[in-house]
Amino acid sequence: MESYLSTEASVSIYPWKLDAWRYAFRTTGIPGLALLCLLLGTMIQYADPSSAGPAHTSTTMLVLVRGPLCVAAFLLLLFQPRAPRLHLRDARVVFLLFAAFYLVSTLWSTEHKGTLGKGLEICLAGVVFWETSREENALQRVNALRQIILLVISLVAVVTVCGYLVHIHAFIQNRPGIFTRTTAQAPFLSGNGLGYVSSALFLVVFAEWQANRLARGTAFCQMAYAMFLFAFAASRTSFAILILSVIFVVARKSGTLGAVLTAILFALGLAFQDQIMVALQGKEATSDFTTLSGRTVMWTAAIRQWQQHPVLGAGGGVGGKETLKHIGDIYLQTASSLHNGFMELLTGLGAIGFGLGIYLLILATLLTWQAWRDHPEYAGIYVLIIHVWMTTVMSTGVLGWMGYEMAFFLCILTNVDLVRRQSVRTYYPVFSVTQLSEQAGFAK
Repeated sequence: MESYLSTEASVSIYPWKLDAWRYAFRTTGIPGLALLCLLLGTMIQYADPSSAGPAHTSTTMLVLVRGPLCVAAFLLLLFQPRAPRLHLRDARVVFLLFAAFYLVSTLWSTEHKGTLGKGLEICLAGVVFWETSREENALQRVNALRQIILLVISLVAVVTVCGYLVHIHAFIQNRPGIFTRTTAQAPFLSGNGLGYVSSALFLVVFAEWQANRLARGTAFCQMAYAMFLFAFAASRTSFAILILSVIFVVARKSGTLGAVLTAILFALGLAFQDQIMVALQGKEATSDFTTLSGRTVMWTAAIRQWQQHPVLGAGGGVGGKETLKHIGDIYLQTASSLHNGFMELLTGLGAIGFGLGIYLLILATLLTWQAWRDHPEYAGIYVLIIHVWMTTVMSTGVLGWMGYEMAFFLCILTNVDLVRRQSVRTYYPVFSVTQLSEQAGFAK
């Protein structure tokens, strides 16, 4: 099997490592550039509470940045519009059905432009990974796409932390973190978002190391870098993601060691539960802490909003906006989303879209579980399924609209489809007519 400990092919989360960028784009080609455009379009933005009320986004950034980058991605994908044939058993078929339903929801959306733009981004992201899998080295290309995602979010995170360290006002959040009195944020990345990004970086490197795809020294240095970024985050959810995911990765490699680690953490949790609760709450009001910073209030309001459009929803990507408009809480009206991907899905696409999205998530999880067992060398991709679930429960996660989490999700789906197809070819080899004739003894 090909060695993945080489400098060129091994994963790197250092955004200043030019060789990592060069390798990723050389391997992926045009789809890699298209994905870069989509990622930058969704991440380079700033909050503008005066522009559109709840779930605010700057109109200027939409017109000058996000829109043009989406168009650029579309034109890049048209440059070489070649894609392989999908099989009905592929998980990406379900994703394309979901993306198509999301886009069609523009017809009944309460905000047509918002749904249309987000729907197009989702469809284009699906096409990126579809086109990537057309070559013989498809698995390597998917891995390179993941490399691009890691480098982009790492770059955004390190810019956020640097802005915080040099005391730029817009990069400082007066909210205590787990390790600091204030936390880092940016106009394009919240304190919670920094935690999610840094936890994803750490988990990929940890899983790659456990799968023997990274040398120990290299892995430790990269994990230390990810934890440095994490130290300035304001997300308690990302801390839980780290703990659960590390236990899961260890348990996949050694069930006994995983059980011991779980027992130790459980015992420590019981022994220091009061201190842990005080540390988690920090200076947050008790009412805010018990409602998960207002999340449960928004989720209850989302159920009421869904009941007004139970079957088709208010339109993809705008269900949360409709909920926050009528929530009756001035503080919560300034929130950027419902902080729950399932609620965004339910209010945006109704029962039909919700059922399709849940089926896709469960299908992807089951296939990932099986693929992780059969192909542990891809643990650095499969570990992200835990991140997907946790961020979807406590933030927008996947299936709400395009973001780096959805790009990670597409990495998982594409990899799983490819290794399943590879396994089928292994068990049921395809022979040409000449080969069959030779084996039957009819060759001249």
